[in-house]
Amino acid sequence: MTEREEERLRRAKKQLDQIPIPEEALATAIRAGVQREEQERARRKAARRYIWPAAAVAALLLAFVMTIRVSPAFAHAVSSLPGMSPIVEMLQFDKGMKAIIDNEYYEEIHVTDSDGTVTVTLSGVIVDQSGMVITYTVDSTTEMKDPQIDTIELYSGNELIEHQGVSFDYPDEEGKMSSEQLIHYNFTEPLPTDADEFELKLSIRDGEEHTFNLPFTIQKPVAQGKVHDLNRTVTVDGQKLTIQSITVHPLKVAVRIKEDPDNTMDILQYEDLRIEDGNGEAWSRIANGMTATQEEDGTDVYFLQSNYFEQPDLITFRMNRMQAIDKTERLVVNTLTGEVLETPSDGKLEVTELSPTLVETKLRTGPEFGYGYLGSAVDADGKTIDLSSGGSWQIGEYSYNDLRFTNGDYVNPITIGFFAYPNYIGGDVTIRLE
Repeated sequence: MTEREEERLRRAKKQLDQIPIPEEALATAIRAGVQREEQERARRKAARRYIWPAAAVAALLLAFVMTIRVSPAFAHAVSSLPGMSPIVEMLQFDKGMKAIIDNEYYEEIHVTDSDGTVTVTLSGVIVDQSGMVITYTVDSTTEMKDPQIDTIELYSGNELIEHQGVSFDYPDEEGKMSSEQLIHYNFTEPLPTDADEFELKLSIRDGEEHTFNLPFTIQKPVAQGKVHDLNRTVTVDGQKLTIQSITVHPLKVAVRIKEDPDNTMDILQYEDLRIEDGNGEAWSRIANGMTATQEEDGTDVYFLQSNYFEQPDLITFRMNRMQAIDKTERLVVNTLTGEVLETPSDGKLEVTELSPTLVETKLRTGPEFGYGYLGSAVDADGKTIDLSSGGSWQIGEYSYNDLRFTNGDYVNPITIGFFAYPNYIGGDVTIRLE
């Protein structure tokens, strides 16, 4: 999708935003839905990873008013390859995925395992040094009741591949007997380019445990990542950041950024990280799946859509706008006494409910913020407090976020960090990649 097309879609979204909404009724419905979801999550042991940055929210809305233009190669792939429907959904949000299909990097795999009641068929894979996307189908002889995935393990040869995150869908809604799904498996270490023998071990619980072993061999060589070692230190509004490296894989681009420990602010969200070519075509943050991670040394790794299969004359890395908050700004509460001890000095945050197992807050963000903003909670002894669930929702100018704790077995007062916050700094960071 070109930048011009994206701008037209943004204008269409803005028009949709003008449609009046009965906010009181909407608020009631949202709260009821959040409560039901939290109860469901607490009941389930295997949790799906949900990542909803602002770009994902916008893309979800735009999916209702857009179609994607496809090449003949893609049209052929859709008609001939099994397990493609989840991939088609990804194409609406990830132009790198479309390039993978156009360049025939998706590999069809047909491996099946069954326990007589449930059958799992591995349909195809996309694998590079950074991770693997697996499409698979679940078929059951009876209607599945509350199907969920308990474990996912991926082996290369006999070695378990360590991961820094796995995203997956539940097999499907209750009552369905067949469904196509995706697994995103993100490797901790680069996969050797000569790896070709794998095994997926999967267990699905549907009242009883169903375990499947799916060995498979890939024929296409694993594409080697293109590494740009930079170690460029830039300053944005007084905050020093080192862009350590940018590695381009078919599935994603990994941008490693290290913040100077002497910075006065915590950088919370990089809102417009992107790769651009000479025509202004941009490959921006991934809007679904895993969007970021942090390495042991504190280096942040952000994932962009991939331009691996493009050959532009000019390629640059750019960023201009980020969310940041002063390191002295924090939320401190005593859940035992109900006291709010500290909130950010701008007065935008309000604690609306407080108990030993619940902190609920309200933040004036503007209508298009789209982030859950509360981070982890730490007690007075520096121990991270276990969460049973958490939720975020938006009503008009305000965002809401709550944290629900497993129990009140911690030492007050507690300090809650921020994952996002509507305070912005900006500059013009442009680095040419060669």
